[in-house]
Formats: sequence, structure tokens, C-alpha cells
Amino acid sequence: MEEVVEPLRSWYALRVFHNRSVEVSSLVEKSGCEYYVPMKTVERTTSTGRSTVRQPIFPSLLFIRSEKSYVENIRKQPKGLVGVYCMPGMKEPAAIPDEEMRMFIFVTTVGSRNLEAVDPALAKGDRVRITGGVFRGAEGYIARIRNAKRLIVAIEGVAAVATSYIPKDFIEKIG
Repeated sequence: MEEVVEPLRSWYALRVFHNRSVEVSSLVEKSGCEYYVPMKTVERTTSTGRSTVRQPIFPSLLFIRSEKSYVENIRKQPKGLVGVYCMPGMKEPAAIPDEEMRMFIFVTTVGSRNLEAVDPALAKGDRVRITGGVFRGAEGYIARIRNAKRLIVAIEGVAAVATSYIPKDFIEKIG
């Protein structure tokens, strides 16, 4: 019996134009590919009281896990709907390492109330692991933002998020 080989799937970042992320995520879902939109919970005050809503952390950003050929084709149909993050100076879609994406999904899922989009350039210096609290196990970089030490988790060249305050006792340098 012949062994069936699964095509190699990787994570890729898409920039969706003209607020059409629902349309694009629908196309991706119909194709059977996994997708992820980083969301945060925001409190709103209206005339009827307070409510919470979920909204994208990064407007127009969609991550998909698919074969490279699918990513190359999705940006062609329909034209002008999607841009693909590519390797610097190249036209080839940039695959995001699974571990990097797993960490990004973890942090943007458990910390959905206090996340903030930040400049990916803040992800520099010593790598750290969080040893306690809601972000226990997360890895990234520590940066001081508005006088608080916060964990920065980044998808290189695409996006970065900052968590809420991280106590010094929960930070372990890993290299």
C-alpha cells in the first residue's frame, strides 16, 4: 500500500485590504485551511450601559496555515484583496515558524483584555520566559512601555503585541 504524504503547511501572514477580512477568512475557511485573527476584548460604554466587544488587535491582518502554493494563489484572486507578507527584498511568501506562531496565538488568546499592538522593533535584547501568572510559559522580550515591564511577543517583520505588566519575579532570562 502506498503511503500518502501530506503537503507541507506553514503559517503565513496576509494583509487584507478595504476591510474585507470577513470575505477573505470565508474563502480561506472554505478551502479547508486553518486561519487566525488576533482579537482583544474591549469595554464600551453606551447609552444603555457597559458592554464588551471583541475586535481585531491588528486591523487587516489575517494569519493562515496552508501550503505555499495556496498563499501564492490567494493574492491573485480577487485582485487587490490580499497582500502577502514576503521575505525582505524578495517576492516569496515568508513562512512563519510554527513555534513563533504558537506563542503568538497563546499570548493573544489568554491576554485578550490588556494587549496592545506595538512596533516589532521593540522585540530585541534578551529572550525571556514567563514563569507565573496568566502568561506562564510565554516567551518573548521584555520592554518598558509607559513605565511598566511588559512582555513583547512578535512575528518577525509582521506584528508585535505587548502584554499587561509582568512582575519581575515572573521573568526568567533564557538566552
